[in-house]
Amino acid sequence: MSYPVYIIDLGGEGYTILFPEGKVDLDHCDFWEKTVARIVARHFGLPVGDLLNLPYCQRRARVSGKVVYYGEKTNRKLLKLIEKAVGETGLRFVYEGHETRLEFDVQEFSALRLWS
Repeated sequence: MSYPVYIIDLGGEGYTILFPEGKVDLDHCDFWEKTVARIVARHFGLPVGDLLNLPYCQRRARVSGKVVYYGEKTNRKLLKLIEKAVGETGLRFVYEGHETRLEFDVQEFSALRLWS
């Protein structure tokens, strides 16, 4: 079983962990376009159309079995947050460069927030 996870920073103290209902195996871009972009757009008061092509602007991972493939700096607190959100225990991080945010997407998202 493999499924995408988004680790969204909506402000505040922690992150919001989003994953497909039923933990279905989806492409990150499909999950972003169908679900995550709409949540982020609503939270920040942005037009969803402006976010659809920015699937790498937020932290993301892929859970496969007991492995969380992730391309950013890891820490135990984040792993525990993911475990709690997805209802799993005994997960471990494995670095995967494909899961790294793209600087262009991060900058575009930041610019959209500044101009809104």
